[in-house]
Amino acid sequence: MNIAQCLGIIAGILLIAGYIPYIYEVLKGTDIPNRASWFIWALSTTTIFFGVHETGTTEAIWVPVADAIGCTLIFLFSIKLGVGGWSKTDKISLLVCVASLAVWALTGNAIIALVSNLLIYVSGYIPTIKKSIKNPEQESLTAWTFFLIGVVLNLVTVIIGTDTGFAVWLYPIVLVATVGTLYYFLIRKKLA
Repeated sequence: MNIAQCLGIIAGILLIAGYIPYIYEVLKGTDIPNRASWFIWALSTTTIFFGVHETGTTEAIWVPVADAIGCTLIFLFSIKLGVGGWSKTDKISLLVCVASLAVWALTGNAIIALVSNLLIYVSGYIPTIKKSIKNPEQESLTAWTFFLIGVVLNLVTVIIGTDTGFAVWLYPIVLVATVGTLYYFLIRKKLA
């Protein structure tokens, strides 16, 4: 096993480790997940996992695996313990996600599904970022710290790894940008 494969596994473990305090804090009532965000993320990350897997990547596959499992679990908890309804953006994101699956099925082109689901994934952050700007205490800083370290490590895996191509690089870059943005809003008051 090479160093990139090891880093990829560690990145996946860090993401899973981040979901543990998040779930705990949701059950305790200190974190209140946005249902729409987590449903969109559950659907899109599962699709992204299959898209990334289809590209043939082996070193950076563990973050998509962890994300698909973690997002699905949080969504299931958010049904009873979450907040939010379905905004127009949420409905459009869901429609595009389902459409991308149909396009993938018809064309066999995983890249189309990956790119469209990454756009959906990013749109899923909108309600959570809006909530975090107003009420950062409703998100687990511990969990998002694990997520941020994990996605940065996943990007390092791609940088030093042997898997190449647009699709291999795209997901880790998008993850660092989105998780990093949310993390900024969670800690910005502490930085001031």
